[in-house]
Amino acid sequence: MRQDGTKPLSPARLARQVIPCIDVRGGVATGPSGAGGLRDPLDVVGIAAGYARDGAEQLFLDVVDAWSDSGYLPDLLHDVKATGLDLLVSVQHGTLPSPKACTQVLSAGADALSVSTSMVTEPERVAETASLLGARRLMGVVNCSGDRQQGWHALVDGGATPTAVDVLEVARRFGNLHVRALLANSVDREGTGSGYDLDLTRAVAHASKLPVIASGGAGSAEQLADALRGGDATHVLVNNVVHSGKETIGSLSEALCRCLGDGVG
Repeated sequence: MRQDGTKPLSPARLARQVIPCIDVRGGVATGPSGAGGLRDPLDVVGIAAGYARDGAEQLFLDVVDAWSDSGYLPDLLHDVKATGLDLLVSVQHGTLPSPKACTQVLSAGADALSVSTSMVTEPERVAETASLLGARRLMGVVNCSGDRQQGWHALVDGGATPTAVDVLEVARRFGNLHVRALLANSVDREGTGSGYDLDLTRAVAHASKLPVIASGGAGSAEQLADALRGGDATHVLVNNVVHSGKETIGSLSEALCRCLGDGVG
């Protein structure tokens, strides 16, 4: 786990390393949240506010709509930003349209715009956008399939379309641009609760030299601890485990503190 060695572990500190994700379509969550106290389980702002109260510092909004169908996004981002969370936003599976469209999303409240598909299919466009907007306003995402023995290949279109492109080559592209961070997502493990692919997070961290967010497979605090301690991850992404109501950011961070304090991982 990457620690600065000066501050003791605490649930509040660890909560800031846990990044919840909300999948969005048409301005609402794609599935109802099981978190308690919500007047509307599809309300993105209400769900986000709960994560913020529990100590989360960042939120990943995965907007599955096409750019042409996301006209609601500026108003939604304005409202979600009021929760105090830093917003990492993906639109249309991490594609980049015109710099004008990207600027509108950033101006509306996004702290960073996620790039995934475009780095595989149009790396020159990504480099141009990074030059125009600033690389820190972009966050990389590599959706991956495979394993350490066979290697990992990039998937595009939100993981729906396989390619023959080596994930570590894509990671190096992001590293050369010095984007904000790189999310390493194992599509094979999504929704399984079986834990992150730590070989993947380590390999991506080494190839990119960027802060890495582990993603795909989160099911327990022990697995989060594994990624932060032994997977070279700086942050961990959680989706279904908190969206379902099984855990909260607070319960995960408290258990995570115990795991790391006891040497689990």
